[in-house]
Amino acid sequence: MKTMFCTFISIMLLMNYSIAQGTFGIAAGATFASYKASGPTIPITAKNQLRVGFTAGVTSSFSIGKSFNFEPALNFLQKGGDLKDDLTSDKLTLNYLELPLNFVYKTHGAAGEFFAGAGLSLSLGLSGKDKFIAGTYPATTNIKFGTAGNDDFKPLEFGINILAGYQLKNGLRVAANYNAGLNNILNTNGFDQIGSYHNRYFGIRIGYMFKSKKK
Repeated sequence: MKTMFCTFISIMLLMNYSIAQGTFGIAAGATFASYKASGPTIPITAKNQLRVGFTAGVTSSFSIGKSFNFEPALNFLQKGGDLKDDLTSDKLTLNYLELPLNFVYKTHGAAGEFFAGAGLSLSLGLSGKDKFIAGTYPATTNIKFGTAGNDDFKPLEFGINILAGYQLKNGLRVAANYNAGLNNILNTNGFDQIGSYHNRYFGIRIGYMFKSKKK
């Protein structure tokens, strides 16, 4: 499934890059992730602190009107969150490959363009770690993505994405986005005492867009 997913995205980006008016770019930055978890029978909600992670990827863009663009991207990023109280702490790091499909509105100025948009996203869970500390006793567990009974999280996550940023005439751009998972990715036999789990993160990226050559 991972091979098919990556092949599909690679073909799509290559096709978009071949469009005369299209552009292709790279970006990297940081994610500030958290999650919402609730119990299966008791209405408890786990509130957690932001966990800082890494993100990097590629972006493609092509015009669908005078001021509108369609911008798919392929990013590696880290989600998760930190839970802390007086006696224990839990640090969850989840590694994902994410495909956001954004429709973007752009304003055209002398120095560059402001852009803002939204769209859906599809994320594929790759790996992760959960570090639990009770007192002075740490325990680290590898997170498993899959559909088997012993897997922790479902591999596919659907989300909604909102972004905004500014791009200079020379191609440099700064962008920020917020992403929230829509489906419960926790498996039935996942973490004890938790019935649902939803990712969310805020991301900041700095990148550069290359203009494709017109025929």
